[in-house]
Amino acid sequence: MRFSFMGKHGGSHPEENKSRTSKLPIVDASVPKIMVYPVSMHIGAPAKPVVEIGETVKVGQLIAEEGGFVSANVYSSVSGEVIAIEKRGKIGGGEVDSIIVKNDYEYTKADPIVEPGRSQDMSKDEIIQTVRKAGIVGMGGATFPTAVKLSPPPGMTIDTLIINGAECEPYSTSDHRVMVEHADEIIHGINLSRALFPQLRRIYIGVEDNKPDAIKALEEASAEFDDIFVRPLKTMYPQGSEKNLIKSMTGREVSPGGLPAEVRCVVANTSTIRSCYRACEFGEPLIERIVSVSGTPIREPKNLRVKIGTPMDSLIEDCGGFADVPGKVLGGGPMMGKTVSDLGVPIIKGTTAITVLTPEEAEQGDSHDCIMCSECLNVCPVSLQPILISEAFERGNIDKAQELGAMDCIECGNCSFICPSKIPLLANIRSAKAAIKAKEEK
Repeated sequence: MRFSFMGKHGGSHPEENKSRTSKLPIVDASVPKIMVYPVSMHIGAPAKPVVEIGETVKVGQLIAEEGGFVSANVYSSVSGEVIAIEKRGKIGGGEVDSIIVKNDYEYTKADPIVEPGRSQDMSKDEIIQTVRKAGIVGMGGATFPTAVKLSPPPGMTIDTLIINGAECEPYSTSDHRVMVEHADEIIHGINLSRALFPQLRRIYIGVEDNKPDAIKALEEASAEFDDIFVRPLKTMYPQGSEKNLIKSMTGREVSPGGLPAEVRCVVANTSTIRSCYRACEFGEPLIERIVSVSGTPIREPKNLRVKIGTPMDSLIEDCGGFADVPGKVLGGGPMMGKTVSDLGVPIIKGTTAITVLTPEEAEQGDSHDCIMCSECLNVCPVSLQPILISEAFERGNIDKAQELGAMDCIECGNCSFICPSKIPLLANIRSAKAAIKAKEEK
């Protein structure tokens, strides 16, 4: 991506680079022989394996159960034999306990997690329990357990539901295609929320205006509901950040460190709300997701329906491999995505995209001293001072970094993108957040 001062307060305008996949329909990805299921593909406590080496599992069988209130179940997406439970790499770096299943290609199915066909008759508690049982987490990348998000603290009234269809990350088109091809299921998922929030008054679906086909599909699918509003949003990064969406849709502002529920809102990603519907209506646990694979070095970019646990290199092979030498492979997009050094890492619940950059695109350049241009402040969507947090971290002053609001950073990457001095602001802030968490755990 080229550097540009095309910013405004709270956002920037990186090149979209979506044209190679935005019009491509979703197709099924290949399913390899060996599938890898990390027990930690969500925010919160890791799940605990409930299978043993040598055990035969079915499609949709629970293989690791949630490890606490903020945690999520893990299910096998294939049938076959558990051949190992060991440390494996994951997107974002590091190794975590993972369950390895050898696919038998018979796809023998386990029983549905709930009786199919009952979604419209479910009570609030039944919906929450089903979403929790299905292992659904935020599929836009946040991976926060959805059942927890749909259960605001006692005493907090929710009158507004916001569905996030912005998908502002460059290259990524997975949610775009879900909105175009499965708009009806998104609306069905939205309607489930009426049982969850009896005082719900308005439902907004926010979609960036560079996706007119998605806007049209959602408008047609929601035409009979006078409380569902499809709202085109100006194309700007990160238009889809939770607090930005709330302010854009309602004019309400969430305080630093605050929760959307404090301003009577709940925000959910389009693919997440669709998965909630499929869990309640068909008894499906979360075992697959849509992933866009793109970037100049990719020979044939695609939007793929992928079984969770599929190693990344299998998807790249589905796209014809590399036409040019790759400079960097990212799990996610170029703004928030994490560099992947081992293409054997698996697709997890929050993997929206695989983005491959050329060596020239991946080149960061040498960093220089801050020129005090203030652009990182201008483009920060949560009104932080990224350069000051970065400098505090580099000085080893973790308390100062925390005082400056490091934990409120949503890691959008705008500051690093806009910085003419090429200071690794996002990397420093991520490190500061990790140091703050480690200090608090002590």
